[in-house]
Amino acid sequence: MSLGIAVFPGNGNDAENLFQAADLALYHAKALGRDRLEIFHPKLKEAAEHRSQLLLEIEDGLRLDAFELHYQPIVPVVSNGLVSLEALMRWQHPQLGLLTPSAFQEGFSDPAVRAAIGMFVLERAFKDTADMLAAQIPLERIAINLTNSDFRSDVFLERFFELSAQTGIRPEKFCVEVTESMFLGSHQKRVEQGLRRLHDAGVEIAFDDFGTGYASLTHLRQLPLGKLKIDRSFVANMVTCPEDRAIIRGIIDIAHSLGKTVTAEGVETLEQVELLTGMQCDHLQGWYFSKACPPGHLPRLIGSMQGRLEAV
Repeated sequence: MSLGIAVFPGNGNDAENLFQAADLALYHAKALGRDRLEIFHPKLKEAAEHRSQLLLEIEDGLRLDAFELHYQPIVPVVSNGLVSLEALMRWQHPQLGLLTPSAFQEGFSDPAVRAAIGMFVLERAFKDTADMLAAQIPLERIAINLTNSDFRSDVFLERFFELSAQTGIRPEKFCVEVTESMFLGSHQKRVEQGLRRLHDAGVEIAFDDFGTGYASLTHLRQLPLGKLKIDRSFVANMVTCPEDRAIIRGIIDIAHSLGKTVTAEGVETLEQVELLTGMQCDHLQGWYFSKACPPGHLPRLIGSMQGRLEAV
């Protein structure tokens, strides 16, 4: 049981305001893990007003085309492999300038906003991919990040296949990245069914932030996963931490034994590249190669990727 408490008259002089304050305290209790009691504090109201304003600004941003996608290379270790790209959202905020998702992460707590953002990413990814293919940029796949809100109905999946037919870009050109949190809660079955439909059409399914969840090995058996992405927290300390190196080596060995490929995220130094290459990691991603950049910067950037790997 979770309880939210508001006290008269400090938290409200009438029933309406008291109930609003108690409701905010209850929401806070649930956000902290449930099975607890929280008393209203004015900062809770400030946070709720800030979140409400943020949601309105995100909706305006989507309507006014203030959002865009930047792309970060996912570089193959083998010399003859093609570079893939992960699509990452950016917001050209009218007052704050270019923002990464961490600056508006709170907005993703609203399912409707998540669904709207997911549809924007899908539409823009197809448009940008069509432009890149027309410019004859050699690419393996374009990766987009999904949430469970993308599977609340069939709208997202139907639009994906509709755009594929309209543009002529086959599903095999895409990868969708998922996290363990998507398989928790009431929409679990819809998520699994949707992923199987994408997988059957040729879309690669990547398990992001692998190694940080509770039931990741179970998911390897039950879900149509083709790629594991090692969380950057392991890569960051792998040069100096034998335990992290052992974990990374173990993930790579398990994945390869199951016929899956591995991408290491957060690669920032040559030492990390050399260690991961020696462990036979399949793909590398991180600032050592490039930050995420606008589509117009990609032709020259991708041309330089091969040279950097050959120097290892």
